[in-house]
Amino acid sequence: MTVHAVRILFIPNWTVHRLAEDDAAIQPPDKLVDGQRYWFFKYFPRDVQVDVIDRGSKSWFRDLEKKIKFYIKQPIRAFKVRNQYDIVISHGAQSGLVYELLTSFVKQKPPHLMFDIGGLNGARINHTETPLIRFALRKAPHIIVHASRQIDFYREYYPALAEKARFIPYGVDCKYFVTHPEVEPSHTILTFGKAKRDNPTLCEAFSRLADKRGYRLVVIGEPSLAEQYGYLENAEFLPVMPLSQLMEQMASSSFIVMPLPEHMYSYGQMSFLQSMAMGKAMIVTETTSSVDYITHAPGVISVPPGDVEAMRSALKEMLEMTEAQRDAIGMANRSYATSRYDEREMSAAIWQMVQEIVDGSNS
Repeated sequence: MTVHAVRILFIPNWTVHRLAEDDAAIQPPDKLVDGQRYWFFKYFPRDVQVDVIDRGSKSWFRDLEKKIKFYIKQPIRAFKVRNQYDIVISHGAQSGLVYELLTSFVKQKPPHLMFDIGGLNGARINHTETPLIRFALRKAPHIIVHASRQIDFYREYYPALAEKARFIPYGVDCKYFVTHPEVEPSHTILTFGKAKRDNPTLCEAFSRLADKRGYRLVVIGEPSLAEQYGYLENAEFLPVMPLSQLMEQMASSSFIVMPLPEHMYSYGQMSFLQSMAMGKAMIVTETTSSVDYITHAPGVISVPPGDVEAMRSALKEMLEMTEAQRDAIGMANRSYATSRYDEREMSAAIWQMVQEIVDGSNS
């Protein structure tokens, strides 16, 4: 065990809003409230110190960073203060790769733990980018993934990383995302998400249903689909909305569909786990990102990626259930999510890994 409070520097690849007072409309990863502990770190021991350096506010330079797909200013800031901390934790390769590259040239540095959410480079393997990534990661930082198949990907293309990578399931705040039994179902099939959604497969499957039983499809996050599927009279395409409004839509839906394309990295997990925590029956595409979470979920019908007929059949199966039946499997989903994928569980596993790394570097 360490002999002093662990000092952690966290560098996420998103903007963290500094707030004087809490704003429930902003999700925990996106806010740092005065007097409150940040995100999952709030479950760490009280004497653990966590400082956050985010990607910064919008500017012309950040627009440039967006084009090159890596952050520069943030990792440099972290590099300059690295030795004030026992461990640096980066979240996302856009931040972590540059920081790891900088520290690979110096001897004095704390250990680095990197959350690899996007498969390093979108899990792309080519002759130009892959050697550069291998060079940046030649010292092999510790890695957390939220999809177990990513470790198989490392074994094939980045074998040095596989030995220091650990699968820790993503966890959601199951006290924030709760059931709303007072809300009347609205005969709505809901899907949401502004990126990495296979909504065309869902829309095509919905169009092939012979009997929609008076249900309507609501797609949130991709309003441009209205141009292609506007002929569906009982479908509505809405833009991205504030979390509070989205949760109202989630609560009143009869069930939720999460149509996902296949990628060799983590995405969509927050959306389908939040839906499960809210006690919703679900249809979810089985992908690298979802398979760890939905294989044994009691209220999830899984479908193969891009399979319109399988999606149509799953929709039909859901529609043939009564509201009471869907409520029952939705509540089973909540029990499943709270017992396995609560934010506290994720935090405990991360803290154990942090202790092991810090203690190992001190021995």
